Amino acid sequence: MHAEVTHAKDKELEFKIHDIDISILYIIQHELQKNPDNKFAGVVLKHPLIREYRLKMLTNKIDPQKALEESVQSAIKYTNDLAGIMKLTIGS
Repeated sequence: MHAEVTHAKDKELEFKIHDIDISILYIIQHELQKNPDNKFAGVVLKHPLIREYRLKMLTNKIDPQKALEESVQSAIKYTNDLAGIMKLTIGS
């Protein structure tokens, strides 16, 4: 996996990511969109053969890097909670 910031301004952040499952970016996008301080969060597949994705986000008030970090932490917590529920349900 490789990530690179392609555009950064006061309330904007865009970066490209290679060799990752796009579903992870969709989860982060969902978490970004839940926060009312974020105006926009979108994921785009730039090229299907090389698995290059772009994530772009615009914020109203907060630093976009901080918003991204909070959303990633929220996604991790959600995934860990889901894993715990699955273990209890399956009984392993």
